[in-house]
Amino acid sequence: MTEQQIQGIVEAVLTALPQAAAPVTPPIPIEVSARHVHLTQAAVEALFGTGAALTQKRALSQPGEFLSDQRVKIVATKGVLEDVAVLGPVRKAVQVELSLTDARALGVNAPVNLSGNLGGAADVFLVGPAGACEAKNAAIVAQNHIHVPPADALALHVTEGQVVCVRANTARPVIFEHVRVRVSEQFALAMHIDFDEANACALQTGDVGTLLPAAQALPPSVPSGASTPKNMHQKLITEAMAKTMQPPVVLKKGTIVTPAARDIFTQKKIQVEFV
Repeated sequence: MTEQQIQGIVEAVLTALPQAAAPVTPPIPIEVSARHVHLTQAAVEALFGTGAALTQKRALSQPGEFLSDQRVKIVATKGVLEDVAVLGPVRKAVQVELSLTDARALGVNAPVNLSGNLGGAADVFLVGPAGACEAKNAAIVAQNHIHVPPADALALHVTEGQVVCVRANTARPVIFEHVRVRVSEQFALAMHIDFDEANACALQTGDVGTLLPAAQALPPSVPSGASTPKNMHQKLITEAMAKTMQPPVVLKKGTIVTPAARDIFTQKKIQVEFV
């Protein structure tokens, strides 16, 4: 029996098999997190006066958090950002959250960190109506992430700290990789991205994202440039296909590899990984 006959038989069998229904997961609201600062009580008083307190303008989507009436300037070597929002309540450390565009305009090298991680954060100055303060190790570009309450974590099949891929169902759909999951009873379900990311996918109010199945995401262990994205969607690997593949070869579990294709991989000393 020829390779072409084998391929034809296998494809006919696969076509006749019932297709497994994709798991249904809740849509994830996507919200834009514009540039803003979180302050300590000491910083609040330095910027707005002794005894000052943040006053709530409106509540935010995450329970207990709010946009305050107060505003500050962010000053660095190359520029100034005016009228920057201050979010409450006060925190234990000053944190300045920027987009990469903001960081370049200010001339600071702000790392992409998860909120709360100030490792390698940049130094900036904050200016308020009553004074200024130096915010050392405070400025970051916030890594996109999902706030997930426990009930939604069960429905989405995710856990605290997990890294996932999310498809933004927008006018310009974008798949965000390496999105960090944060699970807490204090959270409401929402994915947070910055303005650069929102503009890239043409996000509008009300747009949602879809958590992608693991098979649709590039495994983190696979180096960039591997042939995985194309091969992961193959149901059958033939001799002719095997001859064109370069290592590493990563295939979805259940993919059929013909004996002739296996011989090619052996001859080329290519190890095949199934995920």
